[in-house]
Amino acid sequence: MKLNKTFSYMAMGVAAACVMGSCCDDNGSNPTLIEPQEGGFIVFQPEFGENVVDLNQDVMTADDGITLAWNQPVYTDNGAPIGNLAGSGIVYKVMLSPTGNFTKAYDPDKLNVKTGVYEGEADFDYVVMDNKYTSTTTTLLAKDLNMTLNRWNQFSSLSTDIWQEGQDCAPLKVSIKVEARIDAGIDNTVASITSNAVSIYVKPYYTLPYDKPTPEPIFMPGNGNGWNHGVCPVLAWDDNHDALCGYAYMDGEFKFTPQPNWDAEYNGSHFEQSLCSDNITLNGGGNIQFTGTPGMYFLEVNLDKKSLIATPYVWRLVGDFNSWNEADDAQVMTYDKEEHCLKFENAGVNANGWKFVANGSWAVNLGGDINNLTQDGSNLSEEGATIRLYLERTKENMDNFKYRCTVE
Repeated sequence: MKLNKTFSYMAMGVAAACVMGSCCDDNGSNPTLIEPQEGGFIVFQPEFGENVVDLNQDVMTADDGITLAWNQPVYTDNGAPIGNLAGSGIVYKVMLSPTGNFTKAYDPDKLNVKTGVYEGEADFDYVVMDNKYTSTTTTLLAKDLNMTLNRWNQFSSLSTDIWQEGQDCAPLKVSIKVEARIDAGIDNTVASITSNAVSIYVKPYYTLPYDKPTPEPIFMPGNGNGWNHGVCPVLAWDDNHDALCGYAYMDGEFKFTPQPNWDAEYNGSHFEQSLCSDNITLNGGGNIQFTGTPGMYFLEVNLDKKSLIATPYVWRLVGDFNSWNEADDAQVMTYDKEEHCLKFENAGVNANGWKFVANGSWAVNLGGDINNLTQDGSNLSEEGATIRLYLERTKENMDNFKYRCTVE
């Protein structure tokens, strides 16, 4: 058990208040903070016994986990709630130890999430889960348990079998303790006590042991935009693709930069040829070569994995005017290098409805509001002869980017 100095000062303050305040009397109804009894805080053994709980996401859903319960320590002489005496009340933190020891904790402040390097003392034997709990029964979510165990496995010098992506990890016995504490505001723990230890058997899986910050957008100057950072495509992070993504007109060589300038760049040396699409050829530290047919492409770039995929997208107009033929080659839009958009002149669109489709299929189609086109959006009804479709995110619109079109 740990009891800090603030506890003593608060107890003295409560006692002083009882002497000086008219609201206090000698009938014993007013609670006084006391030191919780050693052994009086118990976490109960989960029901699984020695059965192994598979934490894998294919087995456990996002809301699945292990139910854990404990009793509430007694912090006042008559068992009264402590909220009025100590601010915010009792909170609980769960501690996990694959070693069975609880002598040194993992320090989350020592993890450099940009480099993935743990800069603290590596001989820690337990990790405190991120979550704070206020009730005496909770569900430890499988994904949170697994993340916590990966921190120990990948950063502790006491771990001898470092898990790898795709590895079939062996079942693991994990000891659990709960810390109860009175928190009176941020960074002000009045008193704390630690429970007994219980154990569970789990089957973990490899995952990144921290929530990685979202990568910043990157700029894509190249032949297709005159190497101009002001108008070149900007790729932004998309969780669904696990990559920096966006549409870009591609025609010959290009590079990426983290800012709209040439202070730093990502060139051919930052990627692996085997992880690039067939229309991409790397050239050491030089420009990246695009060898496909010039046109509009959807880019997926993961700088950590060193992958670069460019998928061609041929966009067409489709609607009542052409009997909704999504593969009508007469309706293919072409790229306007001056206006940086796809363009179709002498269009036959009418008020009876029309949309944009990609690659001759309804799998990717845009409609709805011309200022905010969306997948599977409603039919458009604007009439005009010149249609412009803007798909590229740029420096000018990157903070409020939407697919849009104009009809004249």
